[in-house]
Amino acid sequence: MRNRAIALATCASAVLALGACGQKLQDAGPSASAGAAPASLLYWGKWAKGTPQANLFESVIADYTRQTGVKIDVQWLAQGQEQQVKNAVATGAGPDFFDTAIDHTAEFRTAGVLGDMGPIFRTKIPGEDRTIEEVLPKSVLKAISDDKGYGFVPHSVFSIGLWYDSAKYPDFAPKSFDELLEIAKKEKASGRAPIALDGSVNAYNSFWIHQMLLSTAGPGILLKLAADPAAWDLPEVKRAAKALESLVKADLFEPDYMATKFPAAQNAWAGGKHSFILNGSWLGSETASLRAAAVKPRIIAFPPVDPAKGAVATVGALGWGVNAKSKNQKAVADFLAFAMQKKYIDRVGTDAANIPARADSPAPVELQQLQASIRDAEQVTLDGDGVSTVQPKWLADVFLPLDDKFVAGKLSAEEFLAEGKAKTAAMNG
Repeated sequence: MRNRAIALATCASAVLALGACGQKLQDAGPSASAGAAPASLLYWGKWAKGTPQANLFESVIADYTRQTGVKIDVQWLAQGQEQQVKNAVATGAGPDFFDTAIDHTAEFRTAGVLGDMGPIFRTKIPGEDRTIEEVLPKSVLKAISDDKGYGFVPHSVFSIGLWYDSAKYPDFAPKSFDELLEIAKKEKASGRAPIALDGSVNAYNSFWIHQMLLSTAGPGILLKLAADPAAWDLPEVKRAAKALESLVKADLFEPDYMATKFPAAQNAWAGGKHSFILNGSWLGSETASLRAAAVKPRIIAFPPVDPAKGAVATVGALGWGVNAKSKNQKAVADFLAFAMQKKYIDRVGTDAANIPARADSPAPVELQQLQASIRDAEQVTLDGDGVSTVQPKWLADVFLPLDDKFVAGKLSAEEFLAEGKAKTAAMNG
């Protein structure tokens, strides 16, 4: 399930709900290179040494040191890195900058780790005469923001979408969920199970209802369902539930999908046994070594249940956070601007097989349709609307168990909605 070191991201609205205690970073000004540079900076990373990302960032650091003379001490901490950062900053120590993702912004804010990133985003990138802010899509800038501003400098973005085999469907572009359903039904009639699903992974099951809800009820709908029992009665919610029910009743998932042991289903999809799978943008690289030679994977934004509604992109991001208590703010800004050069962020696509954060850095060919939908999106949310941060008990005890039963065909749409309403009322009462 993508890089194990990175958790699924929360949405900006979730971070808004948590509040924060920020500290003002020193103004990096139009160029962060002014003034005496420190002898070295400390960077705490989460990537395992030897991974494509670690190799890429180490090469950027080496280039920076050769050009500036500033050394960067890299320490790859792997699991538990977030807690180590918070503990160290609380004592007045810690790194100058560190790896982070959207789902950690709230906890870093609360711990006083992050400050005002505005000055860093206004730092110009060497040789480009543009700032960090200016090379990022508005959708990504929105996704990494909370009520205190930007949370970190993103180098990679990820999303949830529908993977398909372009060798089998070269012109695949369903404009609606109903079109997708008809395509899948025709494939089912030919004797093939069209959709792969590792049903033992509740997060993967929940992708289906969330993607459907986004195009009927819009961003933040899971947060509404968690907070207000009456939200379960909304017609938009019922429409999404009915759409998922129609999919389940059509028997389009692989046989025994709720009993599959991860990653059996996604591996079967990569091997060409199924045409479709709803999953993250990381799936292509995660299954590359198992891919059948004839399979040409592509991923698109999930076809909307209600095409009349504006498109919503699920956006997550990985990047670099800055210690608000670091005494080397200008030097950190200088390095981050250096690292955000197009020639380096392009390598997020070529070396790490991920979607680069910059608007002008191309993703791998299989991710380019999804990259375009992220870049052009006016509405954004993150996986699960960030409910895992705001309402983790509701997610674990109410929503995911009910959704598993619904996806398994053990509940009708009406039963799913009624039980969700009742259990939410009981929990919130």
